[in-house]
Amino acid sequence: MKITIKQLSGILACNAILIGLTACSSSPAPWTRPDESPWSEKHAAAEQSAPVDDIILDEPAPIMEVAPMAEPEPEPEMMTEPEPVAMPATPEEEIMSMDGTAYAVQVTAMNDMASMRRYQSRFGLEDLTAVKTERNGSVIYVLLSLQPDRASANAAAADLESKTGAKPWVRSVAGLQKIVAQ
Repeated sequence: MKITIKQLSGILACNAILIGLTACSSSPAPWTRPDESPWSEKHAAAEQSAPVDDIILDEPAPIMEVAPMAEPEPEPEMMTEPEPVAMPATPEEEIMSMDGTAYAVQVTAMNDMASMRRYQSRFGLEDLTAVKTERNGSVIYVLLSLQPDRASANAAAADLESKTGAKPWVRSVAGLQKIVAQ
């Protein structure tokens, strides 16, 4: 579509005439008159048919007192046998109950448990197991890291060597079970 200057001047002239006529009108524009709204009839009808529930009272509703609920009666207790409480197994009992194919990483051995506890504390090895063993009639406490297989035992040994500076000994649990004191 091609618009020429002649057509544009015609459109502009028509717009100027319309603007001039509206400016000369004796009554204000309908959108400026507050009393004439196309919605005023609809609003009036809605106000007349307002539901009763929408009425607002000036007085607050009375507060009702609620009676306290009665405590439910306790059910009679059934007399049952107490379940036997399993005593925690000693480290020695745990070693003896293990599968002999597992591995133990022996970190150190000492003559008394107090020295063993100080060693564990010094190197942060409280999570390892100290086991009482018997060797040539003497009691020796051995500090162990228990592992399910040889590969994890070797990895644990390397980690423990870096922590303590001493070379741990990897041995089978079956060999350890032969010297555990009970």
